[in-house]
Amino acid sequence: MNKTRIALIGGGPSALSILKKALSFFSKQLADGESFDVENSDANNSDGRVSPHLIFDIFERNTALGKGMPYSKDGASWEHITNISSDELAPFDETLLEWLRQQSPEYLAKYHICKANLHEKHVVPRLLFGEYLQAQFSALIGKCRTAGIMVNVHLQCNVLDIKPSTEDENSPERINSLEPQDGDNHSGINILTNSGWVTGFDNVVVCTGHVWPKTHEGKVKGYFDSPYPPTKLQRKYNHTIAIKGSSLTAIDAIRTLSEANGEFYQTDNQLQYRLFDDVPNFKIVMHSLEGLLPNIRFHLDDPLVSDEGMLSEQEIVQHRADNDGFLSLDFIFEHNFKRTLKKLDADFYQKIANKNIEAFCQWMLESRKAYAPFTLFKIEYLQAEQSIKQESTLQWKEAIALLSFTINHPAKYFSAEDTLRLRNHLLPIIGLMIANIPQSSAAQLLALHDSGVLDIIAVDSSSHLEIEDDCDFHFSYTDSDNKPVVNTYKTFIDCTGQKSLPIDAFPFKSMFKDAEPLVAKVRFKDKHQGKQHLKENPKSVCIGSDDEYYLETGGFAINDDFQPMLANGSLNERYFVMAVPYISGFNPDYSGFDFCDQVAELIVNKLK
Repeated sequence: MNKTRIALIGGGPSALSILKKALSFFSKQLADGESFDVENSDANNSDGRVSPHLIFDIFERNTALGKGMPYSKDGASWEHITNISSDELAPFDETLLEWLRQQSPEYLAKYHICKANLHEKHVVPRLLFGEYLQAQFSALIGKCRTAGIMVNVHLQCNVLDIKPSTEDENSPERINSLEPQDGDNHSGINILTNSGWVTGFDNVVVCTGHVWPKTHEGKVKGYFDSPYPPTKLQRKYNHTIAIKGSSLTAIDAIRTLSEANGEFYQTDNQLQYRLFDDVPNFKIVMHSLEGLLPNIRFHLDDPLVSDEGMLSEQEIVQHRADNDGFLSLDFIFEHNFKRTLKKLDADFYQKIANKNIEAFCQWMLESRKAYAPFTLFKIEYLQAEQSIKQESTLQWKEAIALLSFTINHPAKYFSAEDTLRLRNHLLPIIGLMIANIPQSSAAQLLALHDSGVLDIIAVDSSSHLEIEDDCDFHFSYTDSDNKPVVNTYKTFIDCTGQKSLPIDAFPFKSMFKDAEPLVAKVRFKDKHQGKQHLKENPKSVCIGSDDEYYLETGGFAINDDFQPMLANGSLNERYFVMAVPYISGFNPDYSGFDFCDQVAELIVNKLK
């Protein structure tokens, strides 16, 4: 059989998922008798080892595999906790709980974990979770090599470019560890690293993870484009700090800042907080859309997210065929949310049975506005605590997570009108409802608020920041009485999370030197609406060669197998892109291990 050489650009959780799926498929090949013929002399190396059918090269800029940004020092310090437990992970051969039980009490104590209290619902510090992922990656590589899959690991290796083969790479600086053999494909894809060329790949999977570009940070003192790496925030501030956003990224910033400027302590079964004496004016103010705070972890009846009981692929295909190629957002909302909720929680279903997406979202917002943000947060904290103690789920919240999961993959088939509805109404609700912050984070937020250190301001979509100078930031918004307000801050941290990045920001410029990639865009169903949006938003709406109006959603247009589509109408089948900032135009909910697991299976099925 021909060898298949695959380059994984990035060695975090996405690459781990790819390798896991490849081993699973390859092991099935062996079990089904589809492997290469070991008896043939050309299937063996001179030292008697079986010549591999699959060869993976993993390029990782850091010193270890598996951790990625969230679970390494690039994205976490000791105070940051995962929002996923052992039973919520797509299974490795060794579960998180099993791995934790193999560690010494002394090792776990460094992370404030008592070995005697471990259980499958345990959430752990992100840095410790990164150690678990590194261990799983190492074990997986060993199993791959035993099964006949070669894995070459390039650590502390920066990939500078990716391009089809040319004679330029046949130079002394070439570091190819995969010298072409007779019968191999010589016209492969080549990887330029900081050490030279690695050449002759058949496929490349770009899984570089999160990217936090800097716009003002480093140029304007006091401004931070993200809270990562957290070490940059670990200092004392004797003034009020503004945070934009209130979801997981904001929680990371709050935990870092609060640890650097005070201390938490327990009294009468309640967590409390006090400032250090030299920062009496330290305070954090969150600016959150509609004053929303994130959801808190609760018991899940089905910890592993799946699309079981959701619309089948055949049903979606048939619906699109009957709907001019579009997938209706209302159709998927009715079937994958309301129909599911009717089975899970009939009482809650009756409250929303006659509501469309807009009415449902408005009802959700209004019901939450009935309470002050932190009053509601305290209520939901107690509800989540009871849910875990009684092992009783909150069905409607679980249904929203399922809706988000099932919307993500087919979102490219929404009309532009439905895409705008999704962005403006449903995604802000979903983003906070699926955050599922750990109980310990929720307890800290409540302690900070009770001590007067943390507050929240409800803002609308028209709120904006004006930068006057170093440490001089003016945040404008309209208050609940519809009056304009401007607050001034010395420190401002953007915590709105990972943003979609344009194709121009993609670092590997030569990947598409022969054919320009297609920008992700969705067609307006109604030309009149498209024309109106073009007048109002000329930078995000364009007219296609078919004289139709399109909403550009950002990043690469990719097919269902995560292969980039080209502007000339063709498909580049040798590349796969699962780097989150560059695919969110077609994948609005792209984070988490369930996403990695789903996408990895799609990609490996195309590689095999």
